[in-house]
Amino acid sequence: MLQSIICPKLVILHMKVKYEESIEYKASNRLKAIRSNVVLRKDFSGLGSYRQISRALQKLMTEKKLVKIGTGIYAKAYLSKYSDIPLVKNGTDSTLREALKRLSVAYEPGSAEKAYNEGKTTQIPVRNIVKLKSRCRRRIGYRNSELIFEKKINAK
Repeated sequence: MLQSIICPKLVILHMKVKYEESIEYKASNRLKAIRSNVVLRKDFSGLGSYRQISRALQKLMTEKKLVKIGTGIYAKAYLSKYSDIPLVKNGTDSTLREALKRLSVAYEPGSAEKAYNEGKTTQIPVRNIVKLKSRCRRRIGYRNSELIFEKKINAK
């Protein structure tokens, strides 16, 4: 009888974890250490189980330090001065292209951007269009800005 009273208290004492030892703390430190604006889920793989990492990433998203731009792809964010909306650091277009680099997907600028850069046209390309050289079957985007694959070909 005495053991049943003492054992639950001992279990509760051992379940408490210091914040410095928590996965959320380790994930936020790892996020600060990553120099890139694009963060992949595999960057956090050594911290804990799949579910624990999911919870840590979800907490970082609710704190508005991260935004999700694709499956397993996150971007560092900051809060807008004018609204409570998290914005992607260094702009959305460059971050989406950086995500392709982090995923090791070969690409080149779209035909409209190439023509503008070569001076063949004065029309400035508005949409973020890339021509893929290697296979990518993902949707990468944030809010109303999405990376578009030229001619809707997402694999070569």
